[in-house]
Amino acid sequence: MKKSVHLQVFLRAMRISLTQILIAIWFMSNAYATDSNAQSVLNQKITLRLQKQDVETVFNLIEKQVSAKFVFSSKMIQANRKININADQQPLQKVLDDVTKSLELNYKVTGNLIIISRTAKSSSYFSPSFQNEEAAKAEGHTISGKITDAKGDALIGTTVILSYQNKGQVADKNGMFTFSDIPNGNYTLNLSSIGFITLKKEVAVTGNDVQITIVLQEDNLQLEQVVVTSSGSPKKKIESSVAISTINAKQLSQRPPLNSTDMLKAIPGLSVESSGGDGPGSVRVRGLPGGGYVFMGVMEDGLPVLPTGFSTSPSADQYYKVDLTIKTVEAVRGGHAAVLLANTPGALINVISNTGGDKFSGKVKYTRGLSQNANRFDANFGGKIAPKLKFNVGGFYRADDGIRPPSYRANEGGQLKMNLTYEIKPNSYIRFYGKYLNDKTAWLVPSYYSYDGSGQGKALPDFDLLTQILATRDTKVSLVAPTGKTYNYDFSDGVHLKSLAGGIEFKHITKNEWTIKNNLRYQSTTSNFTGSIITAATSYKSNVNYYYSDGQTLNNPTGFYTGQSFIGTNSTDKQFSDNLDFNKQLGKHSLSFGAGIHTYDIDLFSLGATFNTEIANQPRTLLIGTSTGNGYSGINIGTYRKGTTGITSAWASDEVSLGNLTLDLGLRADRFHIKGQRLQNTAPFTNYTPFDETKTYGTASVGLNYKINDHHALFGRATRTYSALNIGDYSNFTFNPDAVKDRGVFMSEVGYKINTPKFSLFSSLVYAKLTNIASSMLIPNTTAGFISIGTFASSRNLSAEIEASYTPSKNLNFRLVTTFQNSKYTQYEVTAPSNARADLAGKLYSWSGNYAERIPNIIWELSGTYNYKIFDLFASFRHIGKRWSSPSNVYHMGGYDELSMGLDCKITKKLGFRVWGDNLTNSRGLTEGNIRGDQFLLNGNFEKGSLQIGRIILPRSFWTSLTYSF
Repeated sequence: MKKSVHLQVFLRAMRISLTQILIAIWFMSNAYATDSNAQSVLNQKITLRLQKQDVETVFNLIEKQVSAKFVFSSKMIQANRKININADQQPLQKVLDDVTKSLELNYKVTGNLIIISRTAKSSSYFSPSFQNEEAAKAEGHTISGKITDAKGDALIGTTVILSYQNKGQVADKNGMFTFSDIPNGNYTLNLSSIGFITLKKEVAVTGNDVQITIVLQEDNLQLEQVVVTSSGSPKKKIESSVAISTINAKQLSQRPPLNSTDMLKAIPGLSVESSGGDGPGSVRVRGLPGGGYVFMGVMEDGLPVLPTGFSTSPSADQYYKVDLTIKTVEAVRGGHAAVLLANTPGALINVISNTGGDKFSGKVKYTRGLSQNANRFDANFGGKIAPKLKFNVGGFYRADDGIRPPSYRANEGGQLKMNLTYEIKPNSYIRFYGKYLNDKTAWLVPSYYSYDGSGQGKALPDFDLLTQILATRDTKVSLVAPTGKTYNYDFSDGVHLKSLAGGIEFKHITKNEWTIKNNLRYQSTTSNFTGSIITAATSYKSNVNYYYSDGQTLNNPTGFYTGQSFIGTNSTDKQFSDNLDFNKQLGKHSLSFGAGIHTYDIDLFSLGATFNTEIANQPRTLLIGTSTGNGYSGINIGTYRKGTTGITSAWASDEVSLGNLTLDLGLRADRFHIKGQRLQNTAPFTNYTPFDETKTYGTASVGLNYKINDHHALFGRATRTYSALNIGDYSNFTFNPDAVKDRGVFMSEVGYKINTPKFSLFSSLVYAKLTNIASSMLIPNTTAGFISIGTFASSRNLSAEIEASYTPSKNLNFRLVTTFQNSKYTQYEVTAPSNARADLAGKLYSWSGNYAERIPNIIWELSGTYNYKIFDLFASFRHIGKRWSSPSNVYHMGGYDELSMGLDCKITKKLGFRVWGDNLTNSRGLTEGNIRGDQFLLNGNFEKGSLQIGRIILPRSFWTSLTYSF
């Protein structure tokens, strides 16, 4: 669908960074141009009262009140000069006339760009020199060209600055530009376009017109792009002291994630386990021991989807889904995350939604999973419906049998998201948004493999955990709880979450240049989980009768059957979040402060039991010794959680710009009020112990960024923060205040950034320290069992994180994401009690100095894309290094590799077809297990071929998709 030149310019110009510096200016003889679009820009009213403020800051403040962006060279217009302004609802034209006249500057409006230059008189000092006067008087020529991306598509709205008299243009709808009356000489073209690396190109005029084609390379690490999940005001990544990774919509489409957790594999510093399929995943952050989402927060459009600190029940990755409504994902790694979100010491991700553009557009996609009978439909639409009103709506629906199909449909459901934005005035708006999520997923839990010492998940003779599943086909069961109440469960429900959310976001810029932003959301969620975890294998006995649940007798069974631990959980939670932020630029300071509340009301009840099944794909439930009953025993209340968590927060930050050096300080205080009741899990199961805990925590983070030049920068950061207890800790039946403590976290890092047309790098060296880790050690007792001895451990991690992108030619790009980790326990020891086995009692056992469990020593992924005409070929190779299965450091889980490849075909400008495959080599890497125990279990001597428990990565799968864009 063709778009007007001015509209395309507007769409691109609205996204130009507030701090973007172009090293050339536009020379002109008149004060301004008077085309219709330019005049509408100049008619906008502004209010500004400033005393002795530098010119660059003045232009930045004006940008906040109008729908236009300034383009200038700070050096050449001497932007450090001080001026006074007193404007009250005056037209922008009048203000610019007054400012530029006093400073001997010119301005020209092109589309929605305001290009600032020096007057002919004042710019003569800066004009290019010529070898002789005759050359300057020579007949002029033209420099013209076309600007495209690597695929040859025109880059509409690219800003082009020519060093001769500092002329400037914006590329038209065909990506074309033309400069006329250019004398012989050598010149420099500076080209800048959103999403692409700024390019300088030398051109020579030697008696003839010059025609060139310029290809801009994508900014794959997006170091020149503005990030909003940062400190202070939005900044370019290369200018920010925050370690932040960005995944845009295009990158998401190039490596379609298998689930919400899988998406995070593109981020260094995160050890991601997505082998649970569409069910809850696990993320270990910067070598900190502890999985789930204990140290990582998840935000959607700037507000948390769940309080940080939970592991798998609840799991934050079930509260958001990846689809076409996502504009970008920003991931803050390290200490600054703790300033942005309560109880988030390791990292946070912010999933940012599309909000509609200035013209109606959309995309629909159909995806077919060839390996698991999967069908998925995605759509996203948005645009203007009135001059100041725009919308966006989208979502997905999918149904599939699962990558390891059970006897029922594994995954089914979807979501619908929408928002409506009213522009009060330029850069001020009110937005209403909502989401309905109803999705059922299968959680792939650990299973049996044949132990061979390799750390790989070897198949059993009659069961392969890579492609098969131990989910019983006898799905429906009724259990009578210890309270006497009957509960009905169905394993086919899996993890089923229904959530309805709605909110309002408001942004306003006052006459005094205060930016005020308020974002609030209410969310109501119902979640059910019906599943089981295998416990131990037992051999069939010839003198015992075995039956299926329908009474059918097993005839002479051989081998093993397995015990399983049933879990049936029902929960409802209601959340309210409200964040209020203030921001103001005061000279070299960008001040930000705010306050927020987050309430989390939870009512959760979980029933547990034990039962037995075959060890076979889609097994039957077994009854042992009797043909009556349902085979379930030991029915118990597994979890009871009822109460409210109230988090009240305040934060402040200051960014100080000292030329190329930026310093920032962030402070945050969080007050947790956790109130509820703890069930006394003994008959009659109607007694409760109330708890009411209030604690206040603090976070301090300091950072610096030194921009060496436009392409190189150094940064550093140090943060001291916390990891707090949550309502799950206080609700535990056996809660003992002496056995748990709030964890302390210290994290520091230094890093280097490079951004050139062919090579980009974002690297950092990290030190992380964690204290008061509630831990335990199993010590054998006198009856062949174990005693669990509690203790508090500490750990430290040294790591290196690397993101790099290399573009050797316009059609070829390589990307490397690497994390090196050395995570060890600095303190982890217990003394065996007197009731331990006689030869162990009284002895000190220490795991101090051991490596932390399930944290790979190295993770790296090399991916590449190659473009040829209408085709895009993409591939990635990912390696996960060795890990220890437990803190005892007795059993290794071996390293493994994953290979993925695909082909994208652009059939027409609107229609695209894609085919790809994941884990093409059918790698059998374990993500957990390979002996769940410590140094006392058989002293590490396991029989080869014995049944052990572990979880394995997802098997090979193939996919296709068809996308239509308009």
